[in-house]
Amino acid sequence: MRYYSRIIFVSNTDTSKGPMAVGVLKNCVLNKPIEIESRGLVALFPEPVNEKSEAVMISNGVRLEGYTSRQLSEEDFNESTLVVALEEEQYMAVKEKFTDAPVYLLEGLIGERVELIDPYGKALSDYGQCFEQIQKYIERLAVVINEEMEMPSEGEEEE
Repeated sequence: MRYYSRIIFVSNTDTSKGPMAVGVLKNCVLNKPIEIESRGLVALFPEPVNEKSEAVMISNGVRLEGYTSRQLSEEDFNESTLVVALEEEQYMAVKEKFTDAPVYLLEGLIGERVELIDPYGKALSDYGQCFEQIQKYIERLAVVINEEMEMPSEGEEEE
């Protein structure tokens, strides 16, 4: 198995879904130390976590102190980093912008369809629902990581 010492979750703005994924995975018990981060496709300047996302995370025991959004860049891709797009839209955007970059779709890694609501501009309960969805999928990813299964080769994540 290829061991990754760093995981980067990719979302659109890196202020809601990406930080939620980071917080959930950081709360999971992992067999090996892994640096866990997220990046945005449209994170033009550093921003804190969305207030509603932060409130939902705190109410679920997840804290990200001092978190600020960051733009995905060419430097984020290397052999020891697993770059995971949370949704197909982000996966396709990463492949378009960084044509040779190794990126995986979350659903390909966990072997199940990933469906996340977009809570942006909606009620706190929608952010809560999005968090619950992310928690389910990221906890499944933690199991996959701990089972030390070989990560699929590129192309397998699109099935």
